Amino acid sequence: MHRPSVVPAPVVGPAGSESPILHCAFGERNKDSACIRVAGELDIATSPQLAQTLSEAALSARQIVLDLRQLTFMDCSGIRVLVDASHRASQSGGRLQLIRGPSPADRVFVLTNVSRTLELVDPDPPDPSATPGVPRSPSDRAA
Repeated sequence: MHRPSVVPAPVVGPAGSESPILHCAFGERNKDSACIRVAGELDIATSPQLAQTLSEAALSARQIVLDLRQLTFMDCSGIRVLVDASHRASQSGGRLQLIRGPSPADRVFVLTNVSRTLELVDPDPPDPSATPGVPRSPSDRAA
C-alpha cells in the first residue's frame, strides 16, 4: 500500500519570509517495513514534519528506511529528530536505517559525532550502464 507524497505549504516566518520546505514521500514496502524519502531542507522549521512522518511510519512498521539522498541541508534540529526516532525504534524492537545524503547534509553527522550512534548506510553505487557514453566493459571501449 502506498501513501501519496506529503507536500507541505510554505511556512511563513518573520517579516513574511518563507522558511525552507521539506518534502516527505512515505510508502510502505510491506507490513513490517516502510521507506521514507525526504527532499529539501531539514531544519528547525521542517523537523516537526519529519518527526510526525517517522512516528506515523513506526505505527505500522518495525523497520524504517529513511532515504536522505535528496536532502540539501540539515541542521542539529534534524539530527535530534533522527536520534530520537532511532532510539524509539530500538526501544520498541524496531530499526531505523538512514541512507546517506549529499556531503553538505551528511557532514552534520560527523560534526555532531552521531555517525556512530545512527545506522547509516551508503547509497547504492550508480549503475555505469545507465550513464550514456560510459563504457560498460573493456570490449565496449574497442567498439
